[in-house]
Amino acid sequence: MQKQLENLGLSRNESKIYIYLLKKGSTTTGSIIKQTKISNSRVYESLNTLISKGLVTYNVQKKGKHFQASTPEKFLELEEERRKKIESLVPDLIKLESTEKEETETMIYEGFEGFKTAFKRMIDNCPIKGTIYILGFSEQAYSMKTLRTLITNINLKSVKKKHKLKIILDKSVKETFGKDREREKLVEVRYMPRGYISPMAIDIVEDEVFLILWEEEPSVFVIKNKRIADSFKTYFNFLWKLAK
Repeated sequence: MQKQLENLGLSRNESKIYIYLLKKGSTTTGSIIKQTKISNSRVYESLNTLISKGLVTYNVQKKGKHFQASTPEKFLELEEERRKKIESLVPDLIKLESTEKEETETMIYEGFEGFKTAFKRMIDNCPIKGTIYILGFSEQAYSMKTLRTLITNINLKSVKKKHKLKIILDKSVKETFGKDREREKLVEVRYMPRGYISPMAIDIVEDEVFLILWEEEPSVFVIKNKRIADSFKTYFNFLWKLAK
């Protein structure tokens, strides 16, 4: 029984005193101390707590205060009060969660014009002297003249904003597209072994991740979420240390 009361939030001493009073009825602190073998100070402390919870009441007689346990149904009342407090608190907690929780925004750009729009977004959203992290395409994708021309033209806008580009490419493009990029200002290129980079490129800019698939009909999937972008940057920095 004592353990169950402790599970309801009473301390060990409070549980012992409440059970004793429930069995004994009205009695003095002297009797409580003697029968429960709890020290004077602990008895008074526990009685005060039980009184504040409404689980013990007292009346003053000629020989001092006499204490008695409230009906056990008081626990049901306390639980009901606790439930109502929780119910009133939950809506406020939900509002707090919704204001603090970061939302994820996604966008899809399709076709050549969509591709250009996505890259314009990337350049516009990167602040002056900001960094763009790029995990590049495969050799097959870079063999497309339209892609190489488009990226070169877009990079001219990036230069005006003094963007720093950190690019990881497949070693297979070192003598082609890699050379193009190495000639550009504020661009640092490193290479992974042949066959490492997939046809999908990943660009990370501020709190956005651009997943770029270059085919006959290119498409770009954008995820705007700081936590996700930071995780991709961590992944990029890991590869950057491995690349040469």
